[in-house]
Amino acid sequence: MVRKHNTAKLIVGFDMDGVILDNSDSKIKIARTLGFDIKLQHTPSEIIRTILPQVILEKLQSMLYDDHRIALRTPLMRGIRKILAELDKRKIPIFLISRRKIPDVAIKILKKHLLWPRYFSEKNSYFVIHPEDKNARAAKLGITHYIDDELKVINALVSVPNRFLFDQFSIFKEAEHYIKIKSWLEFKSHLFRNS
Repeated sequence: MVRKHNTAKLIVGFDMDGVILDNSDSKIKIARTLGFDIKLQHTPSEIIRTILPQVILEKLQSMLYDDHRIALRTPLMRGIRKILAELDKRKIPIFLISRRKIPDVAIKILKKHLLWPRYFSEKNSYFVIHPEDKNARAAKLGITHYIDDELKVINALVSVPNRFLFDQFSIFKEAEHYIKIKSWLEFKSHLFRNS
């Protein structure tokens, strides 16, 4: 349950892929080039890995995340600019904690979309390996609200009191340990409900 918030005490953490970046269309296109026809609802990480063979999944991920030509075409998630601007206006600290294996590519994408260094920079961005690493980093930073699109990450974020699962295609069922959101507007309504 979302508590009453004093915005001066909010610290918000973001995942990158599937949260800031909308790579669902890219996954569909890449999968098609690899001989697989997938739908939008199949594109979340925890779903696509149950559909594609491991070797195909690894090829897709390499193309999507490591190939500069493909990666730099990834669009932003609708509404992300507005929520980042609102958090900035209210002086609420934000952090990026991503499991991207090649940070340089991630930074180039954020630069292309003018989010780096406007909102994210070396001072508030971290690249880690495992979901548990996200939790350790979130604990050190005192993050009060974290948004991710993977349930296994949400489950690992035990140090974060307010965990939000970004589920734009409504594929995950409700659970007690997270709040499900489909859009950034919905997240904003939770975050600033009592302010």
